[in-house]
Amino acid sequence: MYRKHTQIKIFYFKKSLKNVLCYDMIRIINNRDGGVQKMNKIKSTKGITLISLVVTIIILLILAGVTIATIMGDNGLINKANDAKIATEIASIKEEIKTDILSEQAGNNGNISDDTLKGILEKYGVLSNEEKLIDKTLTTTKGNHEIKVSDIFNGTTVQDTPKDPVIADKSGASTPNLNKVAQKTYVTWDLNEAGTEYVPNDTQITQPENWYDYENGKWANIKTTNETEGLEAYWVWIPRYEYKVPEVTQTTATQIDVRFIGTDKKEGAEGYTKQSDGTIKSSDGYTIHPAFTNAGNGGFGELDGIWVAKFEAVSNTPTASNGGGNATNLKVQVIPNQPSWRYIQTTNIFTACRKMTNEGEVLEGSTVDSHMMKNTEWGAVAILSQSKYGVFNPESSTGANGDATYQVWNNSSSSYITGSVGTSKDANNTTTFAYNSANGPKASTTGTVYGVYDMAGGSWEYVAGCLNGQENAKFGVTAGDTKYVDLYTNTSNSNSNYDGAKIGDATKETKGWNSDYSYFVYSSYPVFERGR
Repeated sequence: MYRKHTQIKIFYFKKSLKNVLCYDMIRIINNRDGGVQKMNKIKSTKGITLISLVVTIIILLILAGVTIATIMGDNGLINKANDAKIATEIASIKEEIKTDILSEQAGNNGNISDDTLKGILEKYGVLSNEEKLIDKTLTTTKGNHEIKVSDIFNGTTVQDTPKDPVIADKSGASTPNLNKVAQKTYVTWDLNEAGTEYVPNDTQITQPENWYDYENGKWANIKTTNETEGLEAYWVWIPRYEYKVPEVTQTTATQIDVRFIGTDKKEGAEGYTKQSDGTIKSSDGYTIHPAFTNAGNGGFGELDGIWVAKFEAVSNTPTASNGGGNATNLKVQVIPNQPSWRYIQTTNIFTACRKMTNEGEVLEGSTVDSHMMKNTEWGAVAILSQSKYGVFNPESSTGANGDATYQVWNNSSSSYITGSVGTSKDANNTTTFAYNSANGPKASTTGTVYGVYDMAGGSWEYVAGCLNGQENAKFGVTAGDTKYVDLYTNTSNSNSNYDGAKIGDATKETKGWNSDYSYFVYSSYPVFERGR
């Protein structure tokens, strides 16, 4: 998404007493026929028997008392059995909850948010009112047991990422996916009363109703911030789409037919088939941009969209030589009005982008897959810019309401200041204006302040695309890795041979548009450079 530079048996003694009494009665009855002698004997025996009986009863009563206490007392067998049952029940509930937590973490790179954890716990009972989730007590529905949350989970949660409400957008653009983005705010701009400057509203923590409107060139923008490190980055949502490029060979840019789609439109879906070139095409001739398909993006899956950097990359020391140069210890920012990060080797660009979710980085806490922008991903932005949702939209400052060129103006800053715009569409090294000035939107992919800047002019931008066989040397990835690097072939070893171009990378399909300089990768220049 980045651009360079991006769980008792009880014995009763009543039976024993009954047996003794019955035994004595039998003896008496059996001696009635024996006469006086027998009766005397019986009397004598009876006296002894009564004493024995009394003694026996006393002993039995004592034993019964001891036994009852053993069974029924506070520490008796019954209570112990009940305690054991409760303990087993609590343990079982805890294990069920822990299993749910682990399952959530397994699908989220080991992370879990407070909201998700709370939702899991509330499946099993009611939580107490303490402020912090970790301090709460869960009263379980099963058994009405009280369990401390800290006895179930003692790890660290990530920032809550509530799902945003769906904004009705008649364009059909996918709802921006923010479920894995931490430390974010929503960004909109207001034009000041003088009409000279667009003032950013970039601290909004709740989604504004006017956040985006793709029909009018208003692409969704967010900002991520690491306040501890003083880092910021602006991002733009590129929704999943399919498109048609005009079949007529031309050098003048024209509108590309784009329509937004959901992930239900994919290979195997009704009306969609995989072509010999690996692309997925609809029955009416639209090609799903490969940046959004598993077949085309190297294994990222069927994506509903991608977040891309709004400006060229800036280091955390932008005033350093070349905005940071070939340093390996600097951090990425994506901000306007600062010198872009230049003269850095592609391997270091790739590493800097991959570590942006680490502690101390601008995407700390996020579980997105941050990486150096691939050539096809750059192409996805470029193609969308040439649609009715880009510079051909009704609000574009370079289209219908502008200069009628429908062209992204150059960043002509000789100091490589991000987001700058020159005095004309092809200006170079001239007077420039800020991205949010009245003229600033002309350098955006939408002709509005809501697009992506620095796609034309500015610094040369290395993207993750190279000749097959150069991926390890240039980016440090495993040979043949197409998840993070687009691989190309060039049989003639000429920078003008585009036979190895990929559909959707905005090379062959749009070659020569607006008279822009273009070349293909070959042995002497094996890595794609875009923008300048």
